[in-house]
Amino acid sequence: MKNFIIDILDDHFTEDIAKQVYTSSYLLQYLDKKTKSVNRSSKARGSYANLYAIYVLIEDYIKKGFLDKTTDYSTYDGLIFTEALRRIRELPFGAKIQNHALNNRCNDEFRKFFNTYTNEVPIIRNLVTKRYWINETLLKIDIGDQVINIAPICNEIVEKYVDLKMINFNTFFDDLIGLKKIVATNPDSVVEYVSELLNPNSDARIFEIVSYVIIKYHFITQKITYSINDEKEHSVPLMVYKVGRTNANDGGIDYIMKPLGRIFQVTEVLDFRKYFLDIDKLIHYPITFVVKQDIEPTKAMERIVNDAQINYSDPSILNSYISSFEEIITIPTLKKMLITNITKGFLTEMVDELIVQCKVEYNIE
Repeated sequence: MKNFIIDILDDHFTEDIAKQVYTSSYLLQYLDKKTKSVNRSSKARGSYANLYAIYVLIEDYIKKGFLDKTTDYSTYDGLIFTEALRRIRELPFGAKIQNHALNNRCNDEFRKFFNTYTNEVPIIRNLVTKRYWINETLLKIDIGDQVINIAPICNEIVEKYVDLKMINFNTFFDDLIGLKKIVATNPDSVVEYVSELLNPNSDARIFEIVSYVIIKYHFITQKITYSINDEKEHSVPLMVYKVGRTNANDGGIDYIMKPLGRIFQVTEVLDFRKYFLDIDKLIHYPITFVVKQDIEPTKAMERIVNDAQINYSDPSILNSYISSFEEIITIPTLKKMLITNITKGFLTEMVDELIVQCKVEYNIE
């Protein structure tokens, strides 16, 4: 259990009761698992979508007066989907969160952790009316002869987690500003810091930004010469652009290269289904996948193909997907690119670009 969760429970209960509440509540244990990054470095991955899905439904539960034992929650029409999603996007780091947590991901992940202990899930929804409820059964804990409703405690935990992550992010951004000041006098420290951002446990947003900056400056010195209708030849550099913010509804495109039209998609997993879904989104247009895994690209591709072969008996269908992999770039590839970029003298430019992209990602003026 995280220290801040212990502190919150201790504020509400005696030490003995606090332990009983925690061990009796699968929802509190789930929140504990989802807030594990809070004690890591400022670069550690945050987790907001599933937490916020729970948070907004509990918030609605409390605001509508259902914390009062005399009010029957089962008679409530539920929170409409558009209002739930709007509220999620108002929260810190929530602007680009999509609907998946409300619809299935939160419940699916909860089942993964607790399906041997309970059949309950946090979110109840009506697919016809598009209304949502928090599962009140998970909010009420029997301790001795009393029933404790943990709704306020759950949301207090989420709020405290977000506050701590905000402090961590501010530390990260301050670090980048500090790097800019020492890039000329202490480049080795800058290189070490950026290299540490390339790891499987990095925050998804930070990894996508750092990968973009490295890839941008990897290609920027390469040129392509072309002519239109055999007229004057044009020689232009290969420019890579970032498309929107992390987790934005970008249709499966994270970066795009001009003038070749090469598409890059960043992902964290090696599940072939995720790759094939991205390929389907772009109607089998070739994609370069940037993968947050610390293995060589050949090993990543080998695993994807092997897993897919188990599920696809028709080689022609499988090949139609495999042929859409233009390239796989993994953490070892990015580290090699980083070294090359530094050799070319782009360290200062990369730090400046990191700051610019962080400002865009986190709406910093």
